[in-house]
Amino acid sequence: MLNRDPAKVIYISGHALESCLQRENCVPVKEWQGEADDTVLLDLIPFFEYVAKHRPADIRTVLASYEGRDIAKELLERSKEHQRRMQEQKQHSRFWRR
Repeated sequence: MLNRDPAKVIYISGHALESCLQRENCVPVKEWQGEADDTVLLDLIPFFEYVAKHRPADIRTVLASYEGRDIAKELLERSKEHQRRMQEQKQHSRFWRR
């Protein structure tokens, strides 16, 4: 136990799901084997920036929405989809202003 509010804790580990007491707080990553080109933690930076910016009431809800997926890749896909929808909305509203 970390003696912290579990709604605000993220646990990252190559063995996260095997060793974590609060599985809903775990972000499983590929275990580091000493590869110089391993960028797993760097790839997660945009996710942590998103979390810091939006300050969700309970991080476990956010993590649950990524369950079974690669968080870095999924966030990129969600961001692209959001941008596409925003562009579509912008085009649509521009059409009605004419």
